[in-house]
Amino acid sequence: METDGLPRKLKIAFALDYFVSSRGGESYFAWLANELSRLGHEVHVFAAKAEENPGAAYQVHLVPVWRYPRSLRTLSFLVNSARVIKADDFDIIHGVGWTLAMNVFNPHGGVEQAYLKQEFRSIPGRFYRGWRVLRRYLSLDHYLTLWIQKRQYLSPRVKKIVAISQMVKRDILQYYGRYYETASEKVVVVFNSVDLDRFHPRNQDSYRVQKRSSLGIPPEAIVLIFVGNNYRLKGLEPLMGAVGLLRERFPGQPLRLLVAGRGQITRYRRKALRLGASEVVQFLGPVRDIEQYYATSDIYVHPTFYDSCSLTVLEALASGLPAVTTRFNGAADAIASEEGGKVIEDPADVQKLAEAIATYFDEQRRNRARTVTRQWMEQYPSSYNVGEMLRVYYEVAGEARSDQVGEG
Repeated sequence: METDGLPRKLKIAFALDYFVSSRGGESYFAWLANELSRLGHEVHVFAAKAEENPGAAYQVHLVPVWRYPRSLRTLSFLVNSARVIKADDFDIIHGVGWTLAMNVFNPHGGVEQAYLKQEFRSIPGRFYRGWRVLRRYLSLDHYLTLWIQKRQYLSPRVKKIVAISQMVKRDILQYYGRYYETASEKVVVVFNSVDLDRFHPRNQDSYRVQKRSSLGIPPEAIVLIFVGNNYRLKGLEPLMGAVGLLRERFPGQPLRLLVAGRGQITRYRRKALRLGASEVVQFLGPVRDIEQYYATSDIYVHPTFYDSCSLTVLEALASGLPAVTTRFNGAADAIASEEGGKVIEDPADVQKLAEAIATYFDEQRRNRARTVTRQWMEQYPSSYNVGEMLRVYYEVAGEARSDQVGEG
């Protein structure tokens, strides 16, 4: 595995359906591909849809797929990604989405069964929830998804399964661990990391006053921030209910809730009115300079029903904000004590959520959290994430080479 004492450079393929480098989880893979390329590895990305990224050091290859219906799109990516990837000789094939041509599996969305259980819990209204459950279990896509995922977890070609949090690893072992002889060795955790230079407490000195002024937020206001694209699953409705309770409990305290991300804004404005929070909720829509909004805020709140490992929680902690989230978020692993965050049991428990948020209405607690949360995140620098991923790659590449020798 080494040449002149140095590890050899690897030829690495990423396989994922969508590769939109400016959005969510895909931005992580754009970053990782760039970092690996910078270290001298040859990196290729295979995707059905990709966003142009001028100056990127990696190569992007578009995989042809049927656009509709969804089931044919999934199957065509499954087949065609395997065909185009196998045409070359890669040391590592890092699969994320619907592909079977891989030796490293990295389920960024978590385990489907665990996600689905919480997805249904997040749906308000018994009859509407029942309709959604029925529609799901009558869908061909549902059974296709479960079939593909089971094959991914049980494939003998997959040498390592990389979970992005301890929660995801627990879910993998719960649903598939009985099939593994050495599950603890096959499933490894490489915890998410964020850009510690971009997300930093010093941003408060640069942006806080100006950004508050532009948003019409008084200096004495306590500002909560929520970032997410699926308002329902990420718990925005319980959060707005908690804000309504906080307004009653602290009538003299100016309060603002900033909501960043794509979602059904008109519908949730109506919900805010019903929950007594309409006067203090401000919808920002999608934003690119999210670090400036963290700098503007005092508390990050992410009462999600399911999140494999929310990057936004980690970004907020790195920015010096106390964070309130739930046990259904893999990013809760980063919250080591109540000095810098709280993890609630039930995302739908509005009363407990309001109590957790109120903990950080105290300015001294927030000032302490600014130091503590930053220290937590400094345990997970970008170099840690790349180093751990390379550790997995070299181990898998070594196993793969041994297998080839054995077959010869």
